[in-house]
Amino acid sequence: MRRSILMVPALLVLGALTVSCGGSDDDASGGSGGIARVDGSALITVITADDAKVLDPHTTSDGGNAKVIRQIYETLIRVNADDVALLEPALATEWSTADDGLSMRFTLREGVTFHDGAAFDANAAKLSLDRVRTDGFELSAAPYASEFAQVAGFDADGMTLTMRLKAPVARVALRNLSMFCASIVSPRVLEATRDLEPGAATAYVTQNAAGTGPFRKDSFDQAAKVTRLVAFEDYWNGAPEVKTVIFKSVADESTRTEYLTKSAGHILVDDVPRQNWDATEKSASMTLHSWWALNVCYLGVSATHEATQEPAVRRAIQLAISREAIIEHYEGTARPTYGLVAQPMAEYDPTLRVEGWSDDLAERQATAARLIEEAGAKGREVRIYFPHQPRPYLPRPQDIADTVRQQLKAIGLDARIQGEDKNVLFPGVVTGKYELILIGWMTDNGDPDNFYGPLADGADGKPGANNTSRTINPEVHDRLLAARQIDAADERVTAYRAIERLLQNEVHGYVPLVNTKQAVAYSKTIKGFVIDGFGQYRFDEATLE
Repeated sequence: MRRSILMVPALLVLGALTVSCGGSDDDASGGSGGIARVDGSALITVITADDAKVLDPHTTSDGGNAKVIRQIYETLIRVNADDVALLEPALATEWSTADDGLSMRFTLREGVTFHDGAAFDANAAKLSLDRVRTDGFELSAAPYASEFAQVAGFDADGMTLTMRLKAPVARVALRNLSMFCASIVSPRVLEATRDLEPGAATAYVTQNAAGTGPFRKDSFDQAAKVTRLVAFEDYWNGAPEVKTVIFKSVADESTRTEYLTKSAGHILVDDVPRQNWDATEKSASMTLHSWWALNVCYLGVSATHEATQEPAVRRAIQLAISREAIIEHYEGTARPTYGLVAQPMAEYDPTLRVEGWSDDLAERQATAARLIEEAGAKGREVRIYFPHQPRPYLPRPQDIADTVRQQLKAIGLDARIQGEDKNVLFPGVVTGKYELILIGWMTDNGDPDNFYGPLADGADGKPGANNTSRTINPEVHDRLLAARQIDAADERVTAYRAIERLLQNEVHGYVPLVNTKQAVAYSKTIKGFVIDGFGQYRFDEATLE
């Protein structure tokens, strides 16, 4: 299905875009630096600040991995590119929910094969969905396992898959099946990991990545930070006309800027330096597409780390932050945000401010300093961890971390900053190492539960892998379970806004900072290219002049 160029004007309808335009026979690719060119009239090169390290969809929550994973693998259902409030068929052609809400039945697509020649059926789907839940598999990381805690199991019968639920949470369970973590991996690949250690299994899936998607892995060079995908000629929806897609990581802003102005061929730059947005809009060869993204940048605050375990210290940190100072690093592409859910979503509460709030920063900081003093924490060393690599919600990580550091210094904390590679930082959340972490979240499925579930809850009494507070509040947990059973939109808004207030005023486990715009620039040589509301690319219908 072709889509027109548009920004659909609904709260949850963001960023969907189809472009059309014209090209060259060269493109940017190659090694770790500079502008290289590769022959190929059917080649698109994606220049990104991200890098991919893992192509195992069940063991990662990293956006750099997800960008590539989305091209290789598919899910049973997916979110509509033009309207993230809608779901549409993918590997399942239809589905229905039982009257009691405790099971869902999926009719699977016939005639689908994996890149390695394996046949797709309900048993293949069940194997992957069991694995993401760690049912029968031990994983090196399972960042989304808690999202499937309410799934009792899957039953396979030919081309019919049944999902059994522990509670009537079909709305959220269905949304979760659209996330990249629910990608269906070739059963041949997964069965081959049975006798491997978890780390070796992840490496094996990455090395032998085989899904049903429109592109298959051709090469994956982690040292050069280049991934090359080629068209899957037996793709069930027709072989893509674009025959090669290259993802190339370029962390340096100035080098990414060069790709905007000096590259020949069919280029997409997905982390356009914000200071270049205006110039790119005026470019004769590139088009800039920007939108308010479904994201949040926040400061995670551990409730269990010895440096931040006292509620008074965490409350002080909540009050100390000036979002206006942080926004200065975003070149006019961010706005203050005060809730964990993305600001464009209906569940975001624009009236919410943390308990003890004052619009006067000096007054807030005085209150915060008093709380630090009363907690006996004056002069205490706290460390703010941040990713070295820029993120769509965190374009200048070190500068922004330093701004937060200065604000915590002002209330009596001996704040310091420490950068780490994102591939170490993000999985490290589960270890409880970080008292403070500058991080963010971009929704995987457009549902508010996709913020509160992974970031503030867990399963079996244990915080989820992405829960930076490292604690579960029992009342929050019960309210989230209840909210997952609500279908009426207005009732959901009320329920999730109440959860937000409870989290901020009792757990004090995070400080929402900003909601940002996101932008990509692409050559005016690409037709039929779709960017969905999550900023993910769909190249399967693209053509190149």
